[in-house]
Amino acid sequence: MDFKQLGKNPVQYLLGISICVIGYLYVDVKQSLEGQITDLQEEVQQLKLDNKELQRQYIELAKSIK
Repeated sequence: MDFKQLGKNPVQYLLGISICVIGYLYVDVKQSLEGQITDLQEEVQQLKLDNKELQRQYIELAKSIK
């Protein structure tokens, strides 16, 4: 892609640039979402551990009340 092609057919030139930009944005969003997925999986693991601990404490409290 150069200025000669831009002068001959500007629409085709702009479409080519648009395709490159869309490809870049796709890769960027994909990487961003993969990072978010990893962070959320770690958060879910921590919440599961917290939930198990709270369930254990609840059971101990229920036993102590009886």
